[in-house]
Amino acid sequence: MSDRSYRFILGMSILISLFLKLHYIIYLIIGIMLIESVTNYRIPILINQFRSSNEEDPEAQCTSLKDPYFNIEAERLFRFIIAVFISLGFVIYPDVLWFFPWFVALNLILAGITGICPLVMLLRKAGFK
Repeated sequence: MSDRSYRFILGMSILISLFLKLHYIIYLIIGIMLIESVTNYRIPILINQFRSSNEEDPEAQCTSLKDPYFNIEAERLFRFIIAVFISLGFVIYPDVLWFFPWFVALNLILAGITGICPLVMLLRKAGFK
């Protein structure tokens, strides 16, 4: 599983659970994103390791800048920002920021379809690995 397909599946699951008002799935997604950002055990890498234990995954290697300003991977921070935005819009301020989870879900779907994630590109330009 690539990060591209994972973003698409994640965006669709957020969108469907928001549409059907399945609150426990949203809380589960927030928890998964926080665990992934803290531990750096990402689901696509773990699935690829289970599927082929002999080969090393080329996406598991961090493609970084020559001189990164910060010692945190952009994908890790990306997952943390997803969890924060969904939490802000769904848990903390649902009446005011109701559009944040919808915005995150639609952007994840577009990032999965096109393979271009503007937030990760911005984080890498900012100096993250």
